[in-house]
Amino acid sequence: MSKFDNAEVLLDVQHLKQYFGGRRGVKAVDDVSFKIHKGEVLGVVGESGCGKTTTGRTIIKIYEATGGKVFFGGECISVGIQELKEQYKNAKKEGNAEEAKKIAAEIAEGKKINKTHTSRNINKMQMIFQDPVASLNPRMTVREIIAEGFAIRGIKDKEYINKRVYEVLDLVGLVPEHADRYPHEFSGGQRQRIGIARAIILEPELIIADEPISALDVSIQAQVINLLNELRNKMGLTIMFIAHDLSVVKYFSDRIAVMYFGKLVELADADELFENPCHPYTKSLLSAIPVPDPHYEKRRKRVIYTPEFDSDRSEVSELREVTPGHFVLCTSKEFERFQSEINK
Repeated sequence: MSKFDNAEVLLDVQHLKQYFGGRRGVKAVDDVSFKIHKGEVLGVVGESGCGKTTTGRTIIKIYEATGGKVFFGGECISVGIQELKEQYKNAKKEGNAEEAKKIAAEIAEGKKINKTHTSRNINKMQMIFQDPVASLNPRMTVREIIAEGFAIRGIKDKEYINKRVYEVLDLVGLVPEHADRYPHEFSGGQRQRIGIARAIILEPELIIADEPISALDVSIQAQVINLLNELRNKMGLTIMFIAHDLSVVKYFSDRIAVMYFGKLVELADADELFENPCHPYTKSLLSAIPVPDPHYEKRRKRVIYTPEFDSDRSEVSELREVTPGHFVLCTSKEFERFQSEINK
């Protein structure tokens, strides 16, 4: 059980879907549901292409959701219209006029919600991007990059803007003199600090950190993680931390969500996930973590994950709670087996 279980739910993602190329295209995110409590850090891990980044980008509305809903601070901010349209077509084909009318009303309400909340919550949810080079405009100074959020909100008080820019530069470990320089004049670690400054200047409640350390040197990675930890404590931030490095995720996260093939396969408290991994894919990921001990490395056994696509499987896997706060994507038979393994 996480210490944040009794805290207010800040982000509630319900059956989120993101398909590229229609329903027969790529299912980048397929029926993903989770909650993030206020003040919590949720680590999201998985191999490249599993849907981690797409999930974050869909939540913050860079992509329009195909299906599902996103609630922020108890208020619905995003509705997947495409899925509702498919349901409407099916209801019309089946001649179910009452159901079609109901879905049509949901579509109209969903469009209204999507339009209303596109800009309203932009200062409450911010994103730190993976590539510190590509995410910064090379033609803008650091001051202009960081203060862009104020320009979007229509704030024109230069004295106030400069004061806030200098404050956040100090928070991320840079100096006021850096404000009039351009991104190409900085190292990779410094560029990422600029990206973090841009994200926090509007004092957001939720930060979606999309692999913020993967493009950095190992020594710089530790500095950026420590910086995020300090900002979390100073500003009371809630963070969705997307990463590959499980060792870093365990150190930084309160809970960890494991994604595979567009689906959430396991979700648990960080310590619980490492001590009692249930899903075979999670076990495979944990077995791949390198340890700086040559004797241990010689004995370490990799667990190879080979998903079984059983065409005769009569039951669809669901996210089930095997122990309090520990959820695994499984069938009822697998659920019983996982429970017995944990209770041994």
